Amino acid sequence: MPVSHAGHWYGRLMSIRINPFVTGLTDSLTGDAVPTGGFTRPVGLSPRGAPVEVTYDLEAVDSVLGGAFPAVGGLRRYEALLPVGGLPPAFVGDVGGTPVIPAPALSEELEVDLAMKVEAGNPTGSFKDRGLAVGLALGVASGAARFCLPTQGNAGVAAALFSSRLGLPPAVVYMPRGYEGGVYHRACALYGGEVHFSGPNIAAAGKAMRDELAGPLSEGRYVDVSTFFEPGRLEGKKTMGLEIWEEYGEALPQWILYPTGGGTGLVGIWKAFTELREMGWMGPEVQRPRMVAVQSENCAPVVRSFEAGLDHVEPVVSQGTVADGLDVPGAIMGHAMLRVLRDSGGTAAAVAEADISAAYADLGRTGTPGGYETAALLAALRNLRREGVVARGESVLLIATSGPAVGLSHAVATAGPVPGR
Repeated sequence: MPVSHAGHWYGRLMSIRINPFVTGLTDSLTGDAVPTGGFTRPVGLSPRGAPVEVTYDLEAVDSVLGGAFPAVGGLRRYEALLPVGGLPPAFVGDVGGTPVIPAPALSEELEVDLAMKVEAGNPTGSFKDRGLAVGLALGVASGAARFCLPTQGNAGVAAALFSSRLGLPPAVVYMPRGYEGGVYHRACALYGGEVHFSGPNIAAAGKAMRDELAGPLSEGRYVDVSTFFEPGRLEGKKTMGLEIWEEYGEALPQWILYPTGGGTGLVGIWKAFTELREMGWMGPEVQRPRMVAVQSENCAPVVRSFEAGLDHVEPVVSQGTVADGLDVPGAIMGHAMLRVLRDSGGTAAAVAEADISAAYADLGRTGTPGGYETAALLAALRNLRREGVVARGESVLLIATSGPAVGLSHAVATAGPVPGR
């Protein structure tokens, strides 16, 4: 379905279209079908306010692919299992394809076979690029003209970059007060993002955004690409799971530890494994990894709800964490996260702030790339080994969602003027 936009960016968008293998949308909470409206306007939450998921004709996808993804670069490799096709190489040719690297020093310390999927090679240096690229592409294929989201980290940077690559009006990015002049503000501004500041946290910033942009959001001219507020981000994050399958084949790692804020990648990786199994690529004899959601003790709504045996995530009041990506006190897709943990036989783990900082220093000492969120995974793995949950000799994959934070918080790296606006 080609885009029917007028304006100076038309040429860059006209190739982006809805994937013909898409069969519909489902409510993630109930499994009920959600009307697509022919994708003539952007997709948001379900009528009952739950995140929606994209479904595909997997038999047709398998028939076309013939058991292997095409040898093209970036996210274009996985277009048959994405909601959009015709993605320009200049838009997503450098997104994804990140390596899995061994971590020998830490493997020896922990007596496990440890590896890391290093997402720092994405264009803005984080895994957020996967989700935002697909989220924006799905939006423009459905008639959107501009995108907005609240952020306290890399998501806003990715939205600004991909809006710029498509020649769209600048992404509208809302950040909490106190982030002025910080690393995320500066990076958003570098890529042309229109940055606003409101409230003490991301939830308050998001409310301000939705209040102030209520008109264009309701009309479908703007799309709210907050975590799970539209289905494209989940589909983009799913590509991590597809790459893990291609890297490991049938010998998948026994454990995957994921730093869990909004949890898009946790749900997305499992969705990839599920679709591969339904296509027959991953046979029933293949043991899928046990998934672990890792959070800070200062902000652990998923861990607390998992431990309480709930089927939904109860929000908490965050006490703040050095790992910005984990500072998410609620979870709109919490029901799906908890399902993934239980269906995989996995668990949820909260780690102390002091342990995150100590693990961050150890990542540097061993030459292992990763930011504070990755350090939280290492701290959690140490606890899981000590408790005997992860056994000696088991294979473990850590999802290193971004590069090193080089010891700087959002409020420290303010040298020089902020570029752009």
